[in-house]
Amino acid sequence: MNDFVPCLVPPPLPTEEEGGDLSARGSVLLDTTAYISAAAVSNGTTAIGELSTGRRIHVSLCLARPPRLSYLCAHFPGPALPPSGTRYLRSGTPAVRCIKEAPQVISTHADLALLRVPLPGALDLCNPRRHDYFVYTARPGGPFTLDRLPHPHPKGAAFQDNEVAIFRCSSGDGTSSRYIIAGLRNTVDGNKFKLQRYDSHTCVWTSTLLPVHAPVRDDVLPIPSTATELVFHDTTKAVVLGGPRATVGWVDLWRGILFCDVLDKNPVLRDVPLPKPARANRRFFCRGGPHCYREIAVVTLPAGHAEIKYVEMETRPGEDLPPPRQPVDSDDDYSASDDDNDDLRVAPYWKATIWTMPVPIGSWKDWHKDRDCRVDVTDILVDNPRHCDLLLPLPRLSTDPESAAMSLRRLLTCYPTLELDANGELVIYLLSKVDSMYKEGWVIAVGARDKKLRGIAELDIRKNKYFRRYYHHTDISKYLMDSTGEVGALVEDANVERRLRSLVINM
Repeated sequence: MNDFVPCLVPPPLPTEEEGGDLSARGSVLLDTTAYISAAAVSNGTTAIGELSTGRRIHVSLCLARPPRLSYLCAHFPGPALPPSGTRYLRSGTPAVRCIKEAPQVISTHADLALLRVPLPGALDLCNPRRHDYFVYTARPGGPFTLDRLPHPHPKGAAFQDNEVAIFRCSSGDGTSSRYIIAGLRNTVDGNKFKLQRYDSHTCVWTSTLLPVHAPVRDDVLPIPSTATELVFHDTTKAVVLGGPRATVGWVDLWRGILFCDVLDKNPVLRDVPLPKPARANRRFFCRGGPHCYREIAVVTLPAGHAEIKYVEMETRPGEDLPPPRQPVDSDDDYSASDDDNDDLRVAPYWKATIWTMPVPIGSWKDWHKDRDCRVDVTDILVDNPRHCDLLLPLPRLSTDPESAAMSLRRLLTCYPTLELDANGELVIYLLSKVDSMYKEGWVIAVGARDKKLRGIAELDIRKNKYFRRYYHHTDISKYLMDSTGEVGALVEDANVERRLRSLVINM
């Protein structure tokens, strides 16, 4: 049982003073890995679905203002398996106690979230059939729904989570009840890909083999001789541009984007290379994973039109760390060797450059730098006393009690994420740690234009203790009711299924 995911009491939602007010209905940062609650809990967003085993699953959303993470909470009532059990599990073992992997949020768009849920009691999670896929729909006023999809991998050919996007689109009758799921998978032929599509109107998965029309990235961004990543395209994430033809882009953060109008009768893949890497990053080009210092997002401006934003971080040597602070109550025998963090490395300084591509997409030559959206860690202004109080206690970062900005620049910082705040201002969210092996981590928010520290929030180290991206931005919060009170706070509710059934009947 040690390999099973532990049940965790989800963190309480912050108060309004702590950043819990979402009255402006902006985007949020959603933790991609759900909490698993041992107790039956619910709020105003709770939806109930049925697993392929016949067992139930409860799903609830809890919202917080960025940079705090919003999160999904899942509960699995009842036993995991039929009474006969298995040789691994006793008959009647509670489902919540035998989850090998927590449910994952794969993709969101508008009021939709695509979830992958490993089956309780399943041990061979390499088998795609051991996972169910659900679409969670946020409906203001309720009821919220959780619908299980026909399995996309009937023959075991699995797409990865990062290769799939869900998006809401017009149904042709003036309503927006239709949605499409699209995944792009590599094939043995590096220039051909398999497009898998699911249409909510037909409830059927289809598969189409597509070549890349007029590929240009080998000329614009050729793979260098020092590369370790040698394929033409390796999808890092999928982004939704939408529009009448339902355009989706599959992003390789090293080299480019493959765009496809997935509602076309005969869809094609169009190749749009990314900007050339910054000079300081060229020796690392196509070596290892690109996630640490690159990211792409589609943002909708206040005027209503969309743009693609691409951010690239560069690093340079930072200043030496100061000597450790000596505790106020220390005695004369204290020395630096007594410090628990003696092996901390000097964190590099960083600079982030943002590029923009207008939508609809034309040529790769349309990429241009945002001249007023360059952020250097040494330029960040820390002027909020609450932020200073969070930064100054961090170990071995600054001996100057007034220099919160120095503490900030000495944090190891990676994994940028872009989004627009409620006022239409571009914000960069980054993951920061004292050291890559340090358990504690913080999400920091920096204004791309004013260079101000907008916020800092500590991650839950019970499940987010490694140095990787745990979240993506989503607009699903705009489709929920107020995130305070009944909707936001989770409460134990043994009669949640009866309550939600009565809500459906009375509508």
